[in-house]
Amino acid sequence: MSAVWGVFLYNRLVDFRHEISNMERGVKLAEASNAELKNNLYKLIDAQNLEAMVDKDSLILDKNPKYVSKNFLANNQ
Repeated sequence: MSAVWGVFLYNRLVDFRHEISNMERGVKLAEASNAELKNNLYKLIDAQNLEAMVDKDSLILDKNPKYVSKNFLANNQ
């Protein structure tokens, strides 16, 4: 009976090790995907790319932008 129990426990241990290695592979793939997404994001928001997009779309860069504030909205109501 103890030999059967030992085989059962050994099989469960092997199954757990395989599951752990599969999960580690999944984590590594997720980390690689995350790094690629971050790289793409940083390329999009790069200053040189933004300037090229402004030139391409005939946009005008405002040197002194005026933003709407809560105080401005409260005073005009």
